[in-house]
Amino acid sequence: MRIFLKLLFFIFSFVFLLYLVWPFEPKKISDFASLPQSTKSELSGDTVEVPNISAYFSDNYRSFVTKYYRDQFQFMTKFPFPPLTLNHPPEYAFNYIKDQTQSTYLEEYVYPLRGSLFVNGLEPFDEKTKEPRYDGATRFAAGGMLYETKVTLRYYPTKIINRLGVWAGINLIVVLLYNFVRKISYD
Repeated sequence: MRIFLKLLFFIFSFVFLLYLVWPFEPKKISDFASLPQSTKSELSGDTVEVPNISAYFSDNYRSFVTKYYRDQFQFMTKFPFPPLTLNHPPEYAFNYIKDQTQSTYLEEYVYPLRGSLFVNGLEPFDEKTKEPRYDGATRFAAGGMLYETKVTLRYYPTKIINRLGVWAGINLIVVLLYNFVRKISYD
């Protein structure tokens, strides 16, 4: 039984290590493609002032935008499974994107311990009825055109040294717990 548990531990540990050091991943926000039929925002705070942030004005709504970036994130990492999708309240855009970010939706795509991509959307008008969602709703003027939505991306990469530290820590804890349980069961 002990040999089986040790073998199982080594297999899981190796697979976990392989997941953490898998070489395919975006390094920065510019690795992600621009949103189709959009204009890149040059507004203050949407370019180099905030690290790993990018914003686009477009007429694409949430259903298209979120699928587009989730699929792109999976394609860039080359994993056979999609990233976890987390929906956050729009108010959290102040924390995850940047201060004073307006939002109607905020989604996070994450490969645990590897990195997160936040997709924030501001949609002043309803997609189907084109009615304003709130008083004072206006279209966005950019590049000589009017757009209905603004999408802001923020990418949080992780360093490989941190991932390896987590892997080593988890392995150490599992070994210590295993030895502790064995000691207790023999006493």
